[in-house]
Amino acid sequence: MPANNSTLEPTTKVRKVADGDLAVGQICADRDGNRIRIDRLDRAARTLSYHYLNDELRVQEGNLENSIPQFLSEGWYLASSGTR
Repeated sequence: MPANNSTLEPTTKVRKVADGDLAVGQICADRDGNRIRIDRLDRAARTLSYHYLNDELRVQEGNLENSIPQFLSEGWYLASSGTR
């Protein structure tokens, strides 16, 4: 343990998803805790497809498709963990 008793503790930062965050495999959540996984991203057509996930992060519903601007306007969030 360090002499000055300081430790690095894990932190989680939650923020709204931005266009640059979008990637296949990215998991996002809404304010109610519903989670989705991005399955396909077509930047040329400005569309993406995704699945809702259950508590075990398994596919819960069929494939949904949306435009990227519409998806971003729905207020999805992502969390990143790290250390201080």
